[in-house]
Amino acid sequence: MAESVWIYLVPMVVVAGLVRGYTGFGFASVAIVGMNLFLDPQQSVPVILSLDILCSAPLLRQAVHQGDVPTFRLLTLGSLLGIPIGLGLLLLIPSEPLKLGICVLILLVCLLLALNIRFQGTDKLSTRLGFGVVAGTATAASSVGGPIIVSYMLSSSLNPTAQRGTMIMFFVVSELLALGALFSSGLVGIAVLQLTAILLLPTLLAVRGGQYLFNYRPPASFKYLALPTMVMVAFLGISASYRELF
Repeated sequence: MAESVWIYLVPMVVVAGLVRGYTGFGFASVAIVGMNLFLDPQQSVPVILSLDILCSAPLLRQAVHQGDVPTFRLLTLGSLLGIPIGLGLLLLIPSEPLKLGICVLILLVCLLLALNIRFQGTDKLSTRLGFGVVAGTATAASSVGGPIIVSYMLSSSLNPTAQRGTMIMFFVVSELLALGALFSSGLVGIAVLQLTAILLLPTLLAVRGGQYLFNYRPPASFKYLALPTMVMVAFLGISASYRELF
């Protein structure tokens, strides 16, 4: 990998880390598109999952006290069913179509959130399990299960603080499960570990800064910060993928 790539990768994970620390989600959605400009998804997905797990550690203690445990458990159970499906997609789909599909998925979820579309029956067991399955599939295939869970949370009756705490707990566990599946498939090698180590410090500092901003001024809603960021990086990714494919 060319040395000049780091000029772009470090600012990407800093922006993604700030969004993650403040909102409790969005790191993977922002970082995956940026990394996919330089790496294949088979490389970028395990790097982003590793960084997201490590940068969630400072947030976890507060999240455990603030999150809704019953919702967390059902979403996590659903993700266990979805992760093998996502891993199969990651291994079978070629890099460029997968990059394009990731960006389109992010845009579709952003559209749902921007239109304030609310899902019905979010307290039902089947609804929570279903969203967990979809999020687990998206996490293992593309590391972007976050927007799926956000769309569920914004439809739920939980307040923003409980939403953030539940999301953080879910992402840590589901991403650990997905990363374990990637390790077992042989996708995580020395190059992935080296890249994770290099990007870890700027990511941790950015997440810490985002958490400080959250504690200083909690948002009334997360979507006004996260949506524009995710839409911007998704359009950038679609443009890059389109040029490669056509």
